[in-house]
Amino acid sequence: MELIFQGGLRFIENIQQVQSSFLISLFQFFTTLGNEIFYLMFFPFLLWCINFKLGIRIGILFLISVYINSFMKMIFQHPRPFELLPVVQLYPAEGFGFPSGHAQSSILVWCSIAYYRQQKIIWYLAVCLAFLIGLSRIYLGVHFPHDVVGGWILGGFIFYIYHYKLKSQIKNAKISKISFINRLILIAFLPVILIILPNTGDIIIVISVLTGAGWGIVFNQELLHFQGTSGTIKQRVYRFLVGILGVVIFYFGLKILFPKTGHSLYFIFYFIRYAILGLWMTAGAPWVFSMLKIAGEFEEMSS
Repeated sequence: MELIFQGGLRFIENIQQVQSSFLISLFQFFTTLGNEIFYLMFFPFLLWCINFKLGIRIGILFLISVYINSFMKMIFQHPRPFELLPVVQLYPAEGFGFPSGHAQSSILVWCSIAYYRQQKIIWYLAVCLAFLIGLSRIYLGVHFPHDVVGGWILGGFIFYIYHYKLKSQIKNAKISKISFINRLILIAFLPVILIILPNTGDIIIVISVLTGAGWGIVFNQELLHFQGTSGTIKQRVYRFLVGILGVVIFYFGLKILFPKTGHSLYFIFYFIRYAILGLWMTAGAPWVFSMLKIAGEFEEMSS
């Protein structure tokens, strides 16, 4: 591995020789497209303003991918470039390096959108965006080249397995035959994963969001029937603004109110905070949209 690390450092130093404030800012922009805050804005937009079902499919796939990425990082525990050569760091980052979560998520999310749109131009844009996000991580000195390539490969593999192997089987699953209460109970058992398997902050986020979002999806299917595909542009803009206000309140407000790192109850409230976010995105916000008459036409969601 030492040869791979040294070769990666030389590659980073070589590309950083072409350096300017504009280029650094440009790559910092692309790298923010893989940050948590970006996805906190992107997925609500997809859910509330474009297509709720599409947002759920890609969102759940994204969360599963994040879980796999975190688990892989715990297994390999590879350092980041700046831990070996601090001068190459041009952007903050923490945790282990391999595989790159930014690279993995970008290829999975953007190619999934291209898959559903089935337009060549969207495919080209998706691949280019995933490439630039991955390249930005190398240029900014927060990932080795093999971290990024590994992320692309893993993200592409998850994309292929779901869309070309599992999607049809999941679609045919008779989940709707499970009663409303039983579905809620089954979802409530998700946090058991945190007791059985090793976990990190990212894994806690994944399980908590899946738990809250899972309950929200069930409530939406049974009671709200919000699809996000209808409504005027004005209504969609209002939906996004109202919904994002809730995201900001729960994400930042609860972070201020809840116990801080080191407190004995920190991880419990950490879980609750992200579960509330998931529930808000999938049921809370759609219910508010209904109350404010900005939800558009409601159609019963198919299972």
